[in-house]
Amino acid sequence: MAELVAAFLFIGVVAYAVLGGADFGAGFWDLLAGGAKRGREPRHLIDVSLAPVWEANHTWLIYCLVVLWTSFPPAFAAITTTLYIPLILALLGIVLRGAGFAFRKATVRTEEQRLYGAAFALSSVLTPYCFGAIAGGLASGRVPTGGNGDAISSWVNPSSILGGILAVLACSYLAATYLTVEALHRDDQKLYRYFRDRAIAAGAVTGAVSIAGIFVLHADAPRLFDRLSGPALPLVVLAAVGGLVGLALLWARRTIGTRVAAAGAVAVVIVGWGVAQTPYLLGTHLSITEAAAPNTTLAVVVGVAILAGLLIVPSLVLLFRLSSRGAVSVDDRPFRGGVTEGERGSGEGMTEGDGSAAGTAGAARAGRGSVAASTKGTRGTGAKTARTPAVPLDPATGRSRPRRWVPYAVCAGAVTATAVAGARATRPDARWYRELNTPDWQPPPWAFGAVWTPLYASIAVAGGRALNAARGPQRKALAGEFAANLALNAGWSNLFFRLRSPLAGLAGTLLLDASNVRLLTRVARTDRKAAVVLLPYAAWCAYATCLNASIVARNHEPRHRGPAKS
Repeated sequence: MAELVAAFLFIGVVAYAVLGGADFGAGFWDLLAGGAKRGREPRHLIDVSLAPVWEANHTWLIYCLVVLWTSFPPAFAAITTTLYIPLILALLGIVLRGAGFAFRKATVRTEEQRLYGAAFALSSVLTPYCFGAIAGGLASGRVPTGGNGDAISSWVNPSSILGGILAVLACSYLAATYLTVEALHRDDQKLYRYFRDRAIAAGAVTGAVSIAGIFVLHADAPRLFDRLSGPALPLVVLAAVGGLVGLALLWARRTIGTRVAAAGAVAVVIVGWGVAQTPYLLGTHLSITEAAAPNTTLAVVVGVAILAGLLIVPSLVLLFRLSSRGAVSVDDRPFRGGVTEGERGSGEGMTEGDGSAAGTAGAARAGRGSVAASTKGTRGTGAKTARTPAVPLDPATGRSRPRRWVPYAVCAGAVTATAVAGARATRPDARWYRELNTPDWQPPPWAFGAVWTPLYASIAVAGGRALNAARGPQRKALAGEFAANLALNAGWSNLFFRLRSPLAGLAGTLLLDASNVRLLTRVARTDRKAAVVLLPYAAWCAYATCLNASIVARNHEPRHRGPAKS
């Protein structure tokens, strides 16, 4: 159970690094953008790209802190009483960064804008450096188990300095990559070349510093070096490949996969650090099980974490999608034109100024979509057409579908119930399970929670999409297929752990695989994207079937629960 909670904690660390890190990196490029005239366009792109999401990304920081102090109180006490200086600086940087970002847009005087802009940019560099220094202090074992360690050397040391520099560079690489893709989506060639060159430079510098850091870790953190060159070596190689792929996509002017490659490379680096540090929370001492709270507390944290993931992840995905489509506004004005393909008739081509050539072209294109009939006459007379909202006020007359969130909510509730039922039945710490002869390729217990959390979220997202696209009897049949699949999913844990029967569990996984094939086929007929989202779930279930079959084959002899009779 402790390993499972640690996996949940690390998922939050990865999410905050990938999402919040890009926000910090944007502040880094804001700092280097130049004077007011030279840096006006890059800063404007940073503002409109960052404004809708920067506050939401800090949700993961709150999640990590709550899980840490609730589930591992000794480690939380040791960290806060030793690394309190970089922690205070990081939190102060977050506050100043937010205030500077908000007030810079609200002021009109150049002097005040420069002041608030400097606070935003400098804090965006200070905060990730402090977080990286904290990681370096933990990884090198400079936080004692009892806490109250050296307040200076714990985060001013070679490993911490390396961690801080790498954190700033990784954030700058992520932000430059995201902004490059955003500029290309806006068809702004000047800003595209501007941020592409910086993304390639940041990626190259990050790789060079990482290679140089190997020698630093070899001298200052030998255990971390040994683990990175041992069990975590495949992840290190994968991160390097991901970084090279991201740079190649940038150079090839590709938008599809570029952000995923960059974020994946950074995420794999952090996962590699976690694997290298396992099973310790404090680098070289205080293991995960020693620092864990009682099992009852951990069980509550697992349930809350699963529920929070099912609520937060779809919400963030929706926010990012709306932001990329221009549906989220800054200062009551849209970032870009239309929201969806079907709604572009009312929003495509809108600009901030009236009477411009772009606005006239957008009005001419408005003949497609839901407002074609209402604007036909006015365009014929040459009169200026009034702006219409991107989403019709009356759902009955527009193309938007009312209450599209209901299927997502139903699927999220069903998936949550499935996850809770399965977690209550699963007992990986049971004596009979530990005595089973398991294959060498079986993942550690904590890995199952780390994998199942995003898989459950993917089921909820795919189910919501498919049910929204289906109609009438097709929707009822699809809902029944999802219900049967989730029932088989929850039933496997009861067959395997409650009955203490790997053979019964194998039968359950085979039925689940058959259900996955039926579900994928039915979903693909309705929504192919939803079927693609379900593929990792089906693949993991197939892997679980192979694992279950191997356990059955290795433990085919009957087990006696009592003493043998003579």
